[in-house]
Amino acid sequence: EYFDVLKMMIRIQSTLTLLWALFWVLPCCTLSFVTSSVKPSFPLLSATVAETLTTTQPPSWEELQENLSGVESDEQPLVTLYRDTNGWCPFCERVWLALRIKGIPYQETLISLQNKPEWYKQLVPTTLVPAVLFHSDKETNDNDLNEDKVNERMLVWESNDILKALDDKFPDTPKLWVEENPEFESAMTMITELSTAGIGYIYAGRNASLTESDIEELYEKFINELDRLDAALADGPFRLGNEVSAIDCMMIPTLERWRHQLPITSEIDILEGRSNIKRWFDIMDTFEPYSHRVMGDQYSWVAVASTFLRYFSGDESDPKVAAIIARADQAAEMLTDSFAAHELDGAEDNNKFVQEAANKLISNREAIVKDCTHVEPLSQNHIDR
Repeated sequence: EYFDVLKMMIRIQSTLTLLWALFWVLPCCTLSFVTSSVKPSFPLLSATVAETLTTTQPPSWEELQENLSGVESDEQPLVTLYRDTNGWCPFCERVWLALRIKGIPYQETLISLQNKPEWYKQLVPTTLVPAVLFHSDKETNDNDLNEDKVNERMLVWESNDILKALDDKFPDTPKLWVEENPEFESAMTMITELSTAGIGYIYAGRNASLTESDIEELYEKFINELDRLDAALADGPFRLGNEVSAIDCMMIPTLERWRHQLPITSEIDILEGRSNIKRWFDIMDTFEPYSHRVMGDQYSWVAVASTFLRYFSGDESDPKVAAIIARADQAAEMLTDSFAAHELDGAEDNNKFVQEAANKLISNREAIVKDCTHVEPLSQNHIDR
């Protein structure tokens, strides 16, 4: 639901209009200044905003924020998740999804991968993300005569180790690292082999020593691994059957990106002819721990595809690279143009996520405006400011 609100913002040209977009898109927030109980569709939104701007004084940022108070959870966080600022790290996504599946209250600290703070590099031996800090169990330790234990904390890094630790520390939550399942190890191996084959083919163009025959061989290997996964998912709905596991947490970050990016960058549709992978995605796309918070939407992955290409695909002056970048940018623009016809999901159980997204936008408005108007941006220099 973050993305539904964020995507609409892309079409907004001024801060005043942004205010009114929030005003009209979020009547489900039961804001005191909203008088209509009917949520206008996006085609109606622009006309409604234009008419209202000429007759009514918009609410202030402070009024908007006051009316959205109470959105954040008041649960005491039991862990701190350190993850990347962009939400691009697939290993962070594994842990993030696991926390959501288990329902563990957590707080986040976002780490810039381009400019990691010194305190983080001193805290985590590998300096990599993700890492999870397990807070001390104060409720248990309050009854302990050794007061020093109250301040005990445990830091775990490496995504697999974190997933295991979450099972150990929170045994009353759904177990994800199910080594007792006879298919667990083979499923882990299959994930590794699929990822290796995918990366080998996707980035083959960067290796000038590869012949056309070599690249074709890498392509066939990748396709075969996708077909193997499709066959393995036949017994679904999740990778190991009826219950979600760490295997699903490991699979979704990479497959999510491939689903949206490969049709543009490599002309590969991983769903075509693979009904079991498609069914698995259908399940994941409606799985609340994933779909309402962790899942990246189509626009976000398509829009960032050209950024990845500029970072990792070599010389942009190469006609082949330039053509793929242009195709990615065009696809992102086409999706942007479709936002005006998009309607927010008004389902009652989605309201909290819409409100939470609005709260994030309002509370971080100064940073958002600064980023959108920065004359010397740190990344995505091809986008007009």
